Amino acid sequence: ILLVPMTPAEGAIDRYRRRLDPSSRHRSPAHVTVLFPFMLPAQISNAVIGQLNELFAQCDGFEFTLSEVRWFDDRVVYLAPTPVEPFVKLTSAVTAAFPQYPPYEGAFDEVIPHVCVGREAPKLLMQAAGWLVKRRLPITGTVNEVWLMTTGDPEPYWVLRNAFALRKDPGAS
Repeated sequence: ILLVPMTPAEGAIDRYRRRLDPSSRHRSPAHVTVLFPFMLPAQISNAVIGQLNELFAQCDGFEFTLSEVRWFDDRVVYLAPTPVEPFVKLTSAVTAAFPQYPPYEGAFDEVIPHVCVGREAPKLLMQAAGWLVKRRLPITGTVNEVWLMTTGDPEPYWVLRNAFALRKDPGAS
């Protein structure tokens, strides 16, 4: 998986994610997905790492705000980042470079950046979590890197394989 870590959100959502989001049981951090699924760990060569490094070095870092709780049907409660465009641009850049890996295997027509709070859990628990998290909003932060995480062997836990720096805003001091 290629993801943007949402470290500023962890304090507000981790207690709910641990109970309501199955991916957190595999030790994935709070994040916005850039691309999933990506290559199998054995396929990720030094050349692929170099290509990703070059690709992300051409993408600008950016500020974000998490200020709204939203839902995908009744199945997923999430935080919606604003602006969405820089997250979508990251996904578009990677899928242009690696078209054989469409986001979510092409299951959705549109990429909707989000930070999952709960997924496929009892609706009342997810509603309560959404309400409690909403009280801690807004959450702001800066995106300055993309992580490549792979599943460990033999354990199914996510481990950080590489962190790719985004280009710093030339106007920042």
